[in-house]
Amino acid sequence: MDTLLDTPVQPGLAPSSVTPAASLSVTRSETLTAMDVEALEGVDTSGQWYLRGACRGLEASIFYPDPDVTEDVARALAVCAACEVREVCLAHALGRRESTGIWGGTTERERRRVLRRRRSA
Repeated sequence: MDTLLDTPVQPGLAPSSVTPAASLSVTRSETLTAMDVEALEGVDTSGQWYLRGACRGLEASIFYPDPDVTEDVARALAVCAACEVREVCLAHALGRRESTGIWGGTTERERRRVLRRRRSA
């Protein structure tokens, strides 16, 4: 993702100014139903959707936090919570089996859970 993070979409949005995910009303991946998972399979991930990402212009390291540091994970998830291409980003990550980082507002563990649901559906 380093090459995608060249110009901020929202000037002035610094990681420290992002509201923690705990205070946002965000639909987390734990609540994804089987129907939601199936819908993600149909999302078109072609094109340059990443140019509209809320993460654009931010340091890539923000989205690869230590999973044990909840504040860092919450900071990355808060950026995703306000993103207009979150669903496409998640579909991309699932399609490419991204095993690390925060993608589409999900952690590695949450994406593994979604993939397990896909296999069992």
